[in-house]
Amino acid sequence: MKFNKTNIDAIQLTHEGQVIYRDSDLIGFAVRATTKSKSYIIERRHEGKLYRVTIGKTNEITVVEARRRAQTILAEISNGSYEKKKQIEKSNPTVQEAFDLYLEHRKLKPLSIQTYNHCLNSFLSDWKKKKIFDITKTQTFDKFLDISKYSESKANLTLKIFGSVWRFSQIHFSTDENPIHKQNPVDVIPSKRGWNKIKPRTRHLTEDQITTYYKAVLNYVGEGSLYENSFKNSVRDLVIFAMYTGCRREEAQSLKWVNVDLNQKEFVFKDPKNGDDHILPMGDHLYDILNERYKLKEGEYVFAGHGGKGNNGGYVRTAKGLFDAVEKETGIYVSMHDLRRTFATICNNLDYGQYTIKRLLNHRSGAKDDVTGGYVQVSLKKLRLAMNDIEAVYQGKLNPFD
Repeated sequence: MKFNKTNIDAIQLTHEGQVIYRDSDLIGFAVRATTKSKSYIIERRHEGKLYRVTIGKTNEITVVEARRRAQTILAEISNGSYEKKKQIEKSNPTVQEAFDLYLEHRKLKPLSIQTYNHCLNSFLSDWKKKKIFDITKTQTFDKFLDISKYSESKANLTLKIFGSVWRFSQIHFSTDENPIHKQNPVDVIPSKRGWNKIKPRTRHLTEDQITTYYKAVLNYVGEGSLYENSFKNSVRDLVIFAMYTGCRREEAQSLKWVNVDLNQKEFVFKDPKNGDDHILPMGDHLYDILNERYKLKEGEYVFAGHGGKGNNGGYVRTAKGLFDAVEKETGIYVSMHDLRRTFATICNNLDYGQYTIKRLLNHRSGAKDDVTGGYVQVSLKKLRLAMNDIEAVYQGKLNPFD
């Protein structure tokens, strides 16, 4: 049939699948009916390649307009310009498409992926549908200034991430026939003003706070104290674990029983931030804590979340309740990462060498200017001694600050 408004309106939606109705006047012009909608489409084979192009829904554009667009696209397919046009479109993805492709190709840890998505959704949401290579230097600099009003560190992070995605896209979509010669718009920031200067965070528990804070954590009574399952004291034990080991927050949260050896009194952080599995011995008190937790073991995580068994409860996601309660009691507030700094500070004052401290914190040795670091191996016996000394400092049995 020759398409007109009357016979297009008469086409019924399907009960299942799809049905194609073809125009008798313009070959390649058709309507596809599905269970939910009807759309004008093009189906045309040219030089062995089948082209399927959706023009638009029948209730959104007129049959006259759809026919006009179909004639244009069919002509482009015939003369080869349609393929070139699509290639050009593909070479300039939207910011959202570029981010998705970047995350698909790069091997990133879940926390990094979460950070990328947070920056995109929180600070670049108005750019998502913009073509990435249409973003100008002026827009980029203005965005940097706007985010800086909220957070200078977030501004640095967001625009540096965008710059990385832009560079990836430039390489990915450039071809010998159609190279992309544009300059990364993020380059305007260091050239025009410079990145925001962020002071390194130094907050940690001081000498006179360590034991006070530790006792408040040890005596913390939260929701988990009421349970007799794997959630019992999960939050408290998670924080004590971080104090005793100096580990990163996500390493403690996601620790699984399969990576804990109570017989050897050791545990391992699998695939941490620097990619090197991190084996550590337990101090005596930490062993007692983990041994008690193991007796209530129900799922795979050491610090089980509410609900307990398997992945239903997962692991503890936040210790905010504990930190708030301890701050109210002691007037001291620190974060999980501040406890990592405290751990390193205690190690240093205990006069353990730099290679022992690096090993405890899983910082790589053997940089270009540190040839010796590549040879030094620190025994688990030495590490266990350090772990017990650190426990003793928290418990007030040892004062390395004298």
